Amino acid sequence: MRKFLVALTFLTRLPAPIPANVTPEEMGKSSAFFPLVGLILGGILVGLNWLIGHIWESAFVINAILLVSLIGLTGGLHLDGLMDTCDGIFSGRPKERMLEIMKDSSVGAFGILGAISVLLLKLAFLNEVDDTQKWQALVLTPVFGRWSMSFALVAFPYARQEGMGSTFADFASVKSLIWASVLLVIAFVVILRWRVGFIMSPLVLLTYVLAWRISAKLDGLTGDTYGAICEFMEMISFAAFSV
Repeated sequence: MRKFLVALTFLTRLPAPIPANVTPEEMGKSSAFFPLVGLILGGILVGLNWLIGHIWESAFVINAILLVSLIGLTGGLHLDGLMDTCDGIFSGRPKERMLEIMKDSSVGAFGILGAISVLLLKLAFLNEVDDTQKWQALVLTPVFGRWSMSFALVAFPYARQEGMGSTFADFASVKSLIWASVLLVIAFVVILRWRVGFIMSPLVLLTYVLAWRISAKLDGLTGDTYGAICEFMEMISFAAFSV
């Protein structure tokens, strides 16, 4: 329960009791519960979709509110990581300078453009999701986005010697990833049934490719890149459901 609460309080702004004296080991192993946090966020989005649908008829308005709500529920944590990652990766500088740019609290043009692009594509893809499958997309997309971070934590080295992300990366284990993957598979199988392979398999492959490309640029991943991977894979997940 403590590890789950650590994951919930770190990844969201939902009111939850904050465990006292959290250890670095608990932080790292909390990654096993990242998909469960995503499931909670997805359930909230489904409820909001139903509620907002009784106020507005426009799918565009409803979906825009849902995406803004998701940003609010997470405190913009992953979006901030996406912007910092775009600023660093697209700067065209050497690896050390990329990491310095990503550490800078200010946001540059590449970060703003990256955030706008991802949010616009999320909205466009969500608008194309069939009404009968929309609840599935709203539930499973946050689940997969947070699993992608659990995967990246274990599968790739950390690029810095310090930072919040290093605490998670140092203590996230293969066992944590297995538990996170079990939660992911259960959620996808229960909701998608026979269609699970058509959607989940490409998403897993693309997560690996994306994390590998970023890691090749930086000789590892950082806390910012974990957020970027989450945001990008949420976008791809909505795209998969829209096809």
